[in-house]
Amino acid sequence: MTQHFTRSTVSYSFYCPKCGKSTQHRIDNGRKGPCLDCIARLNADYDARPKPEVDQQQNLFPTEAA
Repeated sequence: MTQHFTRSTVSYSFYCPKCGKSTQHRIDNGRKGPCLDCIARLNADYDARPKPEVDQQQNLFPTEAA
């Protein structure tokens, strides 16, 4: 049977198969959520990726009268 937690529970220690050890997991709606170490690692990888260049759109509405 799975564990259920109170609404005030923020995290709990579970075994994480990705990390290969017991780590803190987020508690979502009273049930086990994702590993906090994995979330931190994914966020760091996302922040380290180069951001795509955004092309500037041509001035469609010039303010100066020609």
